[in-house]
Amino acid sequence: MPAMKKDVNLVLLLLIAAALLMFSGFTVYYQTTFKNVSKSFEIKLKELESVGKELESKRGQLNETSIQLQLRQQREEDLSKKFTDVRGERDQLESDKKKLELELASTKSSLAATTAELTNTKSQLTAQIQLAQELNRQVINLKSDVTKFKAQIDCLKSKADAEEASC
Repeated sequence: MPAMKKDVNLVLLLLIAAALLMFSGFTVYYQTTFKNVSKSFEIKLKELESVGKELESKRGQLNETSIQLQLRQQREEDLSKKFTDVRGERDQLESDKKKLELELASTKSSLAATTAELTNTKSQLTAQIQLAQELNRQVINLKSDVTKFKAQIDCLKSKADAEEASC
């Protein structure tokens, strides 16, 4: 039995040494794994912080873009309203233009008719003036003839029948 007791102590000693070696091995493995996990955690935390900063930056850009989009939409609505107003004014002006063009054409034709009538009246007036001048000449000639005849009549009245040839 003593040999067995020695063997049992030796086996127990070997078991304790093996347990200590295994415990030391697990501790080293755990420390290495913990360091790796800790480093990985720190790296991921830094990445997460940079992603958070980038996300904040993108959020700011998105807010700015949203504000610009709202301003553009407002400008577009204003321009659309102005365009509608200008289109209405343009349509009204075109309608007025057409009316004025029709009125102008009517006025031109009326002017042409009046001009033709004026030309006709001028030619008639010229003919009447010439006729009046001719009649005035004839009246003057007739007056001179009347004056001559009156003188002749006076002469004939004052002279006897035998002397009438001298008048």
